[in-house]
Amino acid sequence: MKAMREILFSLIGLFLDDEFMAVAILAVVGATAFLTVGLGVPAWWAGAFLLLSMVLVLAGSVLRTARRTVRRD
Repeated sequence: MKAMREILFSLIGLFLDDEFMAVAILAVVGATAFLTVGLGVPAWWAGAFLLLSMVLVLAGSVLRTARRTVRRD
């Protein structure tokens, strides 16, 4: 039971560890929904927007983490 609890907290920590990434993902998903529902953009445009935006969010998160990490030579 203790192992299950640790696994659960580890999984939750993955989503809450990087606040920038969590907020950015929510913003991208919201913007994609607005594009498709609000503006009537074709689904393939929205899909391309979603893919490219998520790649940029991931790259930004990696770069932010790399800058915060202390190098040990």
